[in-house]
Amino acid sequence: MLPKSVLLALVAALPTMTMAAALPAEDVPAELPAATFEGITWTGKIFRDDLEPTVLHGDADAIYNQIMALNPEYVASEVNPDPEEDVLAALSKRAQVRTCKVMATGYRNDLMEAESRLRSLGSNCGAPAKQCRRMTCQNTSATYICSEANDVSVKCNSLASLVQSIHQGCCTGRMDNNPEYPFGSGKSGHIYNDRVWSVWVGYGNCNHGSDSRPTQYPYPGGSNNGQCWEDK
Repeated sequence: MLPKSVLLALVAALPTMTMAAALPAEDVPAELPAATFEGITWTGKIFRDDLEPTVLHGDADAIYNQIMALNPEYVASEVNPDPEEDVLAALSKRAQVRTCKVMATGYRNDLMEAESRLRSLGSNCGAPAKQCRRMTCQNTSATYICSEANDVSVKCNSLASLVQSIHQGCCTGRMDNNPEYPFGSGKSGHIYNDRVWSVWVGYGNCNHGSDSRPTQYPYPGGSNNGQCWEDK
């Protein structure tokens, strides 16, 4: 089997890869700031016996494709297992506050797929200092991680759990009990963690840059994904 460094170079050369080339962590120049890369930063092992983590860049789908090109047998829970208590801690911190109706809405089913994709990555996902990065984008629904201060790196499973908390806990009402309106189909919300970083769920334009800020799409937006109906 070819060395991982060679495989990484081959993956980076694939024409279908539109994001920054995949580089082993030790090959990323120290003077090159993370902000020069597109998308989020993923840091983790690709093979179970890796001695050093690999750094990849892109949205969650692009990163997953790069991982699978290198290791078609990759399973996050086996290569990068996260203790369950670490993931659950992401939802239990008192400093976290969930707020709904904070941006234009995303569609529930697409956001459920986003949650699943983040879980499939395992390890850590992050964003540069004082920037937002779009983690996933399906149709016109997206998830974001935003740094409020320094570079942030958070367990991808924890981010998935926060996305789940928003799409399950926000916009759960129905307009006038009318069955023609999908129950809670339009989703919008964010969760802040100690005012250090935040996760946003709602609308996304996949043609916009990966550093688009969720506040670019103010609530209620065009409501093409359904309005955010809250229980009275």
